[in-house]
Amino acid sequence: MASMDEDSRHHAAEFLKDRFAAGDIGADQLEVSIAGLLAARTEADLVELVRSLPQPFPIVSPERQLADPLKIRSGVGRLRLTGRWQVARETHISAEVGNVRIDLTDAEFDDHVIDLHVYTGCGRITIIVPRGFAVQIIQHRGGVRSHLDRPVPGLPLIRLDVTTNIGTVHLRHPQSR
Repeated sequence: MASMDEDSRHHAAEFLKDRFAAGDIGADQLEVSIAGLLAARTEADLVELVRSLPQPFPIVSPERQLADPLKIRSGVGRLRLTGRWQVARETHISAEVGNVRIDLTDAEFDDHVIDLHVYTGCGRITIIVPRGFAVQIIQHRGGVRSHLDRPVPGLPLIRLDVTTNIGTVHLRHPQSR
């Protein structure tokens, strides 16, 4: 069993405070969750605790989840995915030439682990990731600039395979609303 570092515990505590401040959990649930947080000994304990609470993102119901990979393609020009849209377990997004902007802030997710493949031959790729989500760069081509905070155990993991032949990749959180 993997032990847990104090940063993970701290980020989980911040998540609990945010859920309480948003009105997603009451004082009793906050108290029980803090007790669980203090008793947690491993990352798996934290994942279980976090996933037992109302999530700040929607998971698609099983009957609506996509069986096949989602493929979104654009030729030349700007490709923007924003607002409410469904992200499959495996999602491929590509533009031959042009900037790509993927905003995951209001997206619906088919699972807690998403394999995201993003490509543009020439252009900038910007991926806006909700706070607390983990991004694991599996493979990349092109410069990657990440401005992401440390993730909260139990929130979604985005496994990213990203390519821009000429351009840069930017990972950031949404602006405060």
